[in-house]
Amino acid sequence: MKKRYFHKDGHIIYGILTVTAVKDTNGEILHFVSQVTDITPRIKNEKKLSRLVDITTEQNDSLLNFAHIVSHNLRSHSSNLSMLTNFLIKEKSDSERENLLVMLRGATDSLNDTILHLNEVVQVKVGAFEKMKNINLYDTITDVQKNLSILIQEKNAICEINIPRDLKVRVIPAYLDSIILNLLTNSLKYSSPKRTPLIQISSKIESNAITVSFKDNGLGIDLKRNSDKLFGMYKTFHRNKDAKGIGLFITKNQMEAMNGKIEAESTVDVGSTFKLYFEKPLT
Repeated sequence: MKKRYFHKDGHIIYGILTVTAVKDTNGEILHFVSQVTDITPRIKNEKKLSRLVDITTEQNDSLLNFAHIVSHNLRSHSSNLSMLTNFLIKEKSDSERENLLVMLRGATDSLNDTILHLNEVVQVKVGAFEKMKNINLYDTITDVQKNLSILIQEKNAICEINIPRDLKVRVIPAYLDSIILNLLTNSLKYSSPKRTPLIQISSKIESNAITVSFKDNGLGIDLKRNSDKLFGMYKTFHRNKDAKGIGLFITKNQMEAMNGKIEAESTVDVGSTFKLYFEKPLT
């Protein structure tokens, strides 16, 4: 059988334990011979291989997303630009040409936004593990809260932070800022007009991870209809004119790039809770 042992230095090693019974001429057991074979290098290689398979699967999923964007979104932009350019060439009226130029500028801005979003997705995976650091979570959240103070005041929102002031997580600092900013902004943006917005941020230290929860009492999302789309690119669930459907997609990719994950619970007209699972800091 495969077993784990503590090495005399304190770290864990893996071994295969083989036990053979030694019998006399009458078939009675005299004693046992035990042999332990160290298979730690093999186990480590298997874990590395498993991680590479996971990375390959994630990259294939990313490629499928890119294929969809290139084949659909970029082609739509290209067709729109081509159509507007043809109209502009044929149009004789100066006022109409001005209108077409405004529309052309809007179309090029939209194309630029799409390309920037693609670039953000590409950058998420580049050199992620080399940039991981132990970062104070409470300080980061309060800094982002200060940056959003005007929006919080406009919404008359209440933000409760129930996190130890010395709690640290192992993250890429820029990603942590982005994730917190996105979740807080979404809670404010999609708050309910029926009640005072309440955002509650709490943490829980578990055996293999640190869980951080962002809970609000906003509009909520129908997960029965949209659970498979929640973290998809360009997926929106409310009619806000400034909704892009890119924030949660980027957040999910950023969490996974840091070897973490994000989960969601939500009820329409009750609110949403997003749970972030971070690696524990290195000591």
